[in-house]
Amino acid sequence: MDSARRPCLISVCLSVLAATCLPCSGSPGPSLWGKKVVFMGRHCVWQLDKGCVVPPLEELSVCVHLHREIATSEWTGFVYKAPGERQVELGLAGRGGFLVAWLFGHQWSVPEDLPLKCWHNVCLTWSSHSERLRLYINGSSCLDAHVNATLPRRLAHNGTLTLGVSHNIVGGVMEFENGKNFLGAISLFRMWGHERTAEELRAQSCIIGNVVRWDNNDWDYQICLPEDDTNIQCGAFPNVTASPPTVTNTSPGSPTSTNTSDPVTPTETQQPPLGLPVSPTGLSTTKEPSDLNSTGTGIASTFYRVQMKLNMTMTVTGSDPGETIQTWVQRKLGEVRMNALHFQIFKSTYKDNDKKETQRLEMAAELRNQKRFRCTFHVQDADARNVMTTQRLINDLLSRIHFGGEIQVDSRDVHVSHIDPGSCPEDTHESIRGVYIWPIKDAQKTETMICEKNSGARASRKCELDGVTEKAKWADPNLKACKPMITISDLDNVTVTANNSADVVDMIEDLLGVEGDLSDSQLATVVQKLDEVLGVSTVTPALGEDIVSIIADILGSSSNLSLVANDILGITGSVGDQMDFPEESQNVTVPSLALSMINVDPEQFQGLTFGVSSFSTGLAPEIFVNQTFLTQPCDGTVASISLPRALQNFFPEGNKKKRVQFHFYGTQELFKDPEINWTLNSYVVSASVNNSNVSNLGNPVVVTLTHLKPKEKNDKVECVYWEFQKNNGSGGWDSNGCETLPSISAYQTTCHCYHLTHFGVLLDVSRTPISEADQETLMVISYLGCGVSSIFLGISLLTYMVFEKLRRDYPSKILINLSVALLGLNLVFLMDSWLSSFGFYSLCITTAAMLHYFLLASFTWMGLEAVHMYFSLVKVFNVYIPSYILKFCTLGWGIPLVVVSLVLVIEKDAYGNVLSGDSLDSLQGSEPFCWIQSKVFFYITIVAFVLLVLVFNMVVFIMVLIQIRHMQTNNPAATVNKRSVMHDLRAVASLTFLLGLTWPIAFFTWGPARVPMLHLFSVLNSLQGFFIFVFHCLMKENVRKQWRIHLCCGRLRLNDYSDWSRSMTMGGRTKQNHLVHRFPSVKSVNTSSRKISDDSTTASGSSSPPYHQWA
Repeated sequence: MDSARRPCLISVCLSVLAATCLPCSGSPGPSLWGKKVVFMGRHCVWQLDKGCVVPPLEELSVCVHLHREIATSEWTGFVYKAPGERQVELGLAGRGGFLVAWLFGHQWSVPEDLPLKCWHNVCLTWSSHSERLRLYINGSSCLDAHVNATLPRRLAHNGTLTLGVSHNIVGGVMEFENGKNFLGAISLFRMWGHERTAEELRAQSCIIGNVVRWDNNDWDYQICLPEDDTNIQCGAFPNVTASPPTVTNTSPGSPTSTNTSDPVTPTETQQPPLGLPVSPTGLSTTKEPSDLNSTGTGIASTFYRVQMKLNMTMTVTGSDPGETIQTWVQRKLGEVRMNALHFQIFKSTYKDNDKKETQRLEMAAELRNQKRFRCTFHVQDADARNVMTTQRLINDLLSRIHFGGEIQVDSRDVHVSHIDPGSCPEDTHESIRGVYIWPIKDAQKTETMICEKNSGARASRKCELDGVTEKAKWADPNLKACKPMITISDLDNVTVTANNSADVVDMIEDLLGVEGDLSDSQLATVVQKLDEVLGVSTVTPALGEDIVSIIADILGSSSNLSLVANDILGITGSVGDQMDFPEESQNVTVPSLALSMINVDPEQFQGLTFGVSSFSTGLAPEIFVNQTFLTQPCDGTVASISLPRALQNFFPEGNKKKRVQFHFYGTQELFKDPEINWTLNSYVVSASVNNSNVSNLGNPVVVTLTHLKPKEKNDKVECVYWEFQKNNGSGGWDSNGCETLPSISAYQTTCHCYHLTHFGVLLDVSRTPISEADQETLMVISYLGCGVSSIFLGISLLTYMVFEKLRRDYPSKILINLSVALLGLNLVFLMDSWLSSFGFYSLCITTAAMLHYFLLASFTWMGLEAVHMYFSLVKVFNVYIPSYILKFCTLGWGIPLVVVSLVLVIEKDAYGNVLSGDSLDSLQGSEPFCWIQSKVFFYITIVAFVLLVLVFNMVVFIMVLIQIRHMQTNNPAATVNKRSVMHDLRAVASLTFLLGLTWPIAFFTWGPARVPMLHLFSVLNSLQGFFIFVFHCLMKENVRKQWRIHLCCGRLRLNDYSDWSRSMTMGGRTKQNHLVHRFPSVKSVNTSSRKISDDSTTASGSSSPPYHQWA
């Protein structure tokens, strides 16, 4: 009976062993090495074959090669589920830039996002004994997490596994989850039944799996066939064969026990592999062979951390003890091909929890009197000996008496720990010198590649051991020998992403060093790319400092910054707002620029003071921050800004960070306002609160700025701030909301402002200073003259309007319109300051527009006077113009209306409240004044317009004088006497005021003669209306006769005037001809001369020479 059952029992045992102790396929099937599976959105299913059974593993390792082609927010690498269960037993996925590892329904996330277009070797290891789950990417450890002991101790037996997609078993049928598919290629999925170490994963990355292999027999697929890919790391064949897995005996009735299969025989392990592993792809874009681009893999070094205490029996004199100890350590380790890295020495009072004592004291004079020291360093073993052997060797080398007993080390004070820095991952580095794909590299090894532009040169990059994290990291590549591939203009074709933002910043830094000064388009490109970097990146202190350094380079160049001033200020502000730093504060100082950021506690906020204690052009400023509000600056401060406690009312609400940032700009080139004649006479400081617009503070911000040029006695200074919206969004200086304190010294100005922005001090150096006494005199002359002119212009208008006989001819009608324009100009000017004092924005714009309109109308009618004079005295033939005065009125009042309307439509803010000293200092003091504040509109609509009219009037004036002279010369009856000379002088003076020829004096108010010319200008032009009354009312015979007829009584009253009647008769006949004028021919010179010389015989008819109307 027993003998009959024995063969059956043996058969069952063999079946169990075959299912649990051997890999899924009893023998290797057709190999998939060198092949990949492409998942690109199509219905593609790769699942574990039913004949491949995963045993109940107590520890495991899984490796898979992934090549992402398209970025998606979520994707699935692989999923293994227990039979009939919906939770993920084991899996790998990506979610929102994080890599997710699944184990027993729980997930662990790490902030790693596999870059696109390249292969990544991702491995998961787990052991129930160590209770650790570890994740490796390209040999580097990314996750080392504790697994709760309450979770299962074994992986579920005989589960289902799919690649590139998750799944569920419903009613015995496998259903796949859509929307989280992997888009790319997968290769070399392998599983081992034991936990592989980091060294094994790196050194034996191309061995075959012993639970699941990359063979046809282990996988079930029907649609997506595997494709060849020569770029897969391990090539077409595995390197070595792994041992069978560790399994658990789960036979009913037997105790659980762990057994390991027999080791591989020596002949198996020593057999050369069929194919050698291929190094990771690392070719540059030159497509040269890989042996030219790499230094070779060689033997990977091992690394150790050494902590050691030692005694020095003698005081070191003449040298630094740290240097002595470091030299000794290097020499001892060098005897066995080892190297000491990151050497640090501390006093023996070192405490782990004492931050102050842990500061590095190497090279400090404090060490010279010490006898006992503590030092730490890392050791690189280039020969990669056995770990235990190397630890003992290091201890033996250092635990001796050295230098004749001067240095003593006890073996118990030498602690050697093995560390695993991993490898530097494959990294694509974009720079102006090309795109270089740096392959996976072991720590402390250097990779070289051929330069893209010049193949005869080499680029190099070292994979360094980080002294703090003890992990491998790439150092900055050395590309100095490589020639640039691109220019700044090519940056327009670069798409900035979170992954390449640091490279783009480095690229810009390199290009600025090559390009020098930038054109407007290049500058716009650089600013745009920096803005894009801030939009997609987490601003680390390192990245923020790089961006600020670029801004400093731009500020130090000779580029035109006016078009990007606001953009540059916005970038520096964004850097301060977005920078992520763990400390309470962070400072960034570069040449001519400084940023200081403080995270404040609203409850403890008592004010803040930021200042620059020292600064020289081209150097980084020295800054300080005081956690209180200072009303007075410290001595010698270049610039300071103090924020009051009331600022806490503007801190963001909720859990948002409360950050105050300060900026200092040691340059004037960024803050150019073309609309003012003032000069920036200080450096610029600014303050801001994140996510808050600070204005209308209850207590002022105190800003103190040192003058770049000492203020002289008559210089004007003014506190201003940078208004971003001025000059069509280009920015400009404004003084609203800022007060300049009266206690101004020659070297410093203090300002009180009630908002936060960029502050500076302006100095008026555009003109020769005018004393206060002269300003008062000019103001009195201006107001008094305009008042007198307004009165007499009113009398002139009243006279011509009341006496109908005086306004029948064209010159009188033109004179009436000119008087109306001048009266309006004088009245609006007199009321301007009073209306400005109300502070109403719309009222000020209306006042400024009215003043502008009447000024243009006055000069337009002066020009029309000249036109009419030209028609009357210069043209030698008759001219008939229908509706003559109507057309003149259309031009005289319409042209100014069109100009003012265009200004209001284009930019109504061109009008505003300014200090009268900016443009009309000859007429007024320093009172607020509603006027044109845009220099562009001022020069185009006033200076150019007035200059054009005056030039035309001057030409006509000269032609009229010449014509009169010819008329007198050709008149034989004309005699030169005292009366005729005075009459001619009166005519010249009359025409001068009528045509506005006193206004050109304004163009000569410069230099030493400025003050006298300003006085002359003020007198003549403010009294222009009075002079018009004198020459065209008081001195005109026909006007005086009308006054005597209608206003006088007694002997002064005139009852009848025959000459006037005859003149009217002649005028009536002329009126019928509808002629604008009739120029006197040579034959009628006698008559014309008589008309010129005797004003008493002039009439209003157009048949006589009409120039007499202005004489």
